[in-house]
Amino acid sequence: MTELTGSVPPYYRDVYDSLCPNANDEITQQLLTKVLSNSGLERTVLSQIWDCIECKNGTINRSNLYKALALVAFVQQGKGVNLKLLDNFSGQELPRPNLGDITNLKRLSKMNQKSPTELNTTYAQCCAFDTIQVTLVPEKKGIFLKHVEYEVSSVSNNCTVKRRYNDFCAFHELLQQVFPYRMIPKLPPKKVLMTTDRDFIESRRKALRRFLQIIARHPAMHDSPALRFFLSYNGHEVSHKVKEQFRGSPDEFLLSPLSSQSKELVPPDTQTEFAASKEQIKQVTTHVQKLRDMATRIAERSKGNSADMQGFGTELIALGNDSAVASRWATGGNNVLSLLKQSFRGLSVEFSSIAEKHSLQGIREEEGVVDQLNMLYDQLIAYHDLCERHERGVLREHNSALKKYGALKNKRMAATVTNMEQGGVDKIESRIVAQENEIVTRENRNYFSLHCIHLETQLIYANMQILSEVVATLVATQIKGHQEMSKLWEELAPRVSNLLPSPEKQRNGASSPKPPLSPH
Repeated sequence: MTELTGSVPPYYRDVYDSLCPNANDEITQQLLTKVLSNSGLERTVLSQIWDCIECKNGTINRSNLYKALALVAFVQQGKGVNLKLLDNFSGQELPRPNLGDITNLKRLSKMNQKSPTELNTTYAQCCAFDTIQVTLVPEKKGIFLKHVEYEVSSVSNNCTVKRRYNDFCAFHELLQQVFPYRMIPKLPPKKVLMTTDRDFIESRRKALRRFLQIIARHPAMHDSPALRFFLSYNGHEVSHKVKEQFRGSPDEFLLSPLSSQSKELVPPDTQTEFAASKEQIKQVTTHVQKLRDMATRIAERSKGNSADMQGFGTELIALGNDSAVASRWATGGNNVLSLLKQSFRGLSVEFSSIAEKHSLQGIREEEGVVDQLNMLYDQLIAYHDLCERHERGVLREHNSALKKYGALKNKRMAATVTNMEQGGVDKIESRIVAQENEIVTRENRNYFSLHCIHLETQLIYANMQILSEVVATLVATQIKGHQEMSKLWEELAPRVSNLLPSPEKQRNGASSPKPPLSPH
C-alpha cells in the first residue's frame, strides 16, 4: 500500500478532527462516502478512490482518510485517480480538496454517530442529566408572607435559588415559546377550592418539582439556556427577568440544523405509526391513571391506619383514666372493667409507636410509588397535549397557508382575464412568491413537528421504566412495613396477654394485676 510522503496540510487535520472528535477514532465507510459526496465528483470516480484506499471492517484510519482527500483534490484539478501521484509530492504539501464548509462536516459526523430519527437516550441517561429538589421556604417568626416561596436546587448546576409560583408561570410560557414541538408538562393550578391551604401548598410543591424534573431530564431541554437561567439566576423579579432575557428568542425549529431537512427525517409511514402509537399511549395512560389512584388510596389507608391506631390507644388511655366507680348493683361483683382500666393506662407508648410506623409507611408509599406514578402520568398527559397542538395548530396553519395561496392564484388568473394593469399584476405575483415561501416554511414546520413527535414518542417508551421502579419499590416498601409492624405487634403480644389475672385467681380473690410497665 502506497504511503504518504508529502506534507499534510492543516486542512486535512481539521477534517479528521471534525469527523473524529475523540482521539484515535476510525471513520466509517458510510460517513466517508457522505463526506466525499460533497466534492461534487461522480459516483464512478468516488468508487475508484475507494478502491485505492484500505478499508478494514467498514472503517478507515487517519492515514487512509488523508489519501482519500489527496486523491479527491487531484481529480478536482483535472487529474485522474492514481496513487502514483502521491509519490510526486514527496516533501511537498499535498493539495487541498474542496468539500464545502467544514462546520457541515462536524454536523454530518454527529448525525452519523447518532441517527436523528432515533432517541438513542435511555431512561438512566435521562435521570443522570440532573436531580431537582423543590422545598418550601420556612416562614420567619412574626413575618406574614402573602406569597409562598420555594427553594429550587439543581445538582448539575450546583446551586439553590428561590422561586415563586409566578416565576414558574413565566418559565412555562417561555418553554412553550422556545420548544413548541416538545412535551411541556402542565403547571399545577394557582389555587384549588375545597381544600386546606396546607394540603394544597404541599400538593403544588410536589407538582412543581415534577414539572422541573421532567424538563431537566428531557434530552432536548436539559441543557437549554432557558432552563439554566431559571435554575441559576439569583436576582430579584425573576418572572420579569425571564421574559426580558429571552424576549424574541427563536424557537427550536429556527435554531435546529435539521429544520432545513425536516422532510427527510419523516419516514413515509409516519402518519400511520403516529396514529397507532397515540392510541396505544392513550390506553397506557388510562392504566397508569388507575395505578396512580390505587397507589394513592394505599398510601391514604396507611395514614388512616396511623390515625386510627393513635386514636385506639388514646381511647384505651381515656378508658383507663375514667374515675367513675360502678356500684355492686351494676357489676354484680364483677371487677373485670376495674382491672382492665389499670392495665390500659400503660399501653399508650405501644400504640403510639404502631401509629408512627403506619404514618412512616404512608410516607414511603407516597414518595416511592405515588410520586413516581404521578411523574409518568404528567409526561403522558404532556404527550397527549403535544399531539393535540400538532393536529390543531401546525396542520391548521399549513392548510390555511395553502388556501391563501390558492386564492392568490385565482386572483392572478382573474387579473389576466380582465387585462389588469401591469403594476397590479406585479403586486399579485409578489404576494404569490411570498406565499409560496410561507407554504415551504409551514410545510417544513409540519415535518419538523412530526419529527419531534417521533422522538417524544420514543421518550415516552423509554420512561416506561418508571413502572418497573414503581413495582419494585411497592414490593420493597410492603416487605419493610410489614416486618416493622410485625415486630411491634409481637413485642406487644405478651403485654396484652396479662391484662387480666387468670379465672382461677379471680375466683380466689387474687389482687388486681399491676399495670404493665412500658419498656420505652
